[in-house]
Amino acid sequence: MASEAEEVGPEDFEDLPTSDIEPELHVHFGMAGSFPLRIADLFFASDGLHIAEYSYITPMFGLGTKKHRREASAMQDVYDVHGIDEVLLQADSVFWLNYDAIDRVVLHRGGYMGRPKLTVYPAVETMRSHAFRLHDDDDADDLAATLRSVAEDRSFDFAFENGSGLAPRENVERFFS
Repeated sequence: MASEAEEVGPEDFEDLPTSDIEPELHVHFGMAGSFPLRIADLFFASDGLHIAEYSYITPMFGLGTKKHRREASAMQDVYDVHGIDEVLLQADSVFWLNYDAIDRVVLHRGGYMGRPKLTVYPAVETMRSHAFRLHDDDDADDLAATLRSVAEDRSFDFAFENGSGLAPRENVERFFS
């Protein structure tokens, strides 16, 4: 005889160890790469920028079946219930950048040629940059205001620019780095 499953809530996980990472800004559902695409969440936290890449998407079997939306929604649920620690544990790859290692963060508004694009440029030119098309329904102006606020107390610059941020040469260099 099967018993009914109990509902699990955040209070059931309060006694688990924590990293004490406190996100100031969570940028949800970015996509990076060309093939396969990678879904990522970015966390601007008190100790630096955490980038969690958590799913690989192919155009035919990923985008065509809306796998990218399901994966992003599932990771948002993980974040809502368990917080950043579990997102970082479940991610396929995690990048952490100390704010001193970031030269600038640029947000392109997007428009007719694409969605908003967020690019993180390293302070050292030999390191790779990280660029993401943002697929969440957030308003680019609101995101820019929040990013500007996060950058005020940090060593990196922030720029909000019109356009799609399409930079073929930079994209090829990022691909091969």
